[in-house]
Amino acid sequence: MKVVEVMNRDVITCAPTESLWDVINKMQMFNIGGMPVTEKGKKLVGIITTKDILGFITKKAKPVVGIVNESEVERLKKVKVGEVMVRDVFYASPTDSIFDVARVMMEKGYNRVPVVDKGKVVGIVARGDILRAVVESC
Repeated sequence: MKVVEVMNRDVITCAPTESLWDVINKMQMFNIGGMPVTEKGKKLVGIITTKDILGFITKKAKPVVGIVNESEVERLKKVKVGEVMVRDVFYASPTDSIFDVARVMMEKGYNRVPVVDKGKVVGIVARGDILRAVVESC
């Protein structure tokens, strides 16, 4: 089975120039835990996840769990995704085997992998997509 058969083509992305606050709101609105970072026609330049954002917040501040005060919100509006995103991104090709991609995801602890074709993000595959495909094929 190939990645193209299980990937989600409706990819929510962000730009490196967007604020962390905007990305947090986008993640909440679409109920996602991360997204590819793209520029100039969907060219993949990074990935950002809730783990990256939480890591940034806890390194830079001592927030009370569950509470983000106004000064923290203002700071998150000023910080750009490009300052926090992971730049060295593992990505899949639409023709890759889902089993090969799943193996890397498990080994590295990735929850989602962008799918890139001809230099552009064309999809995303999450652990749940692969699990659903395996279950449906049984």
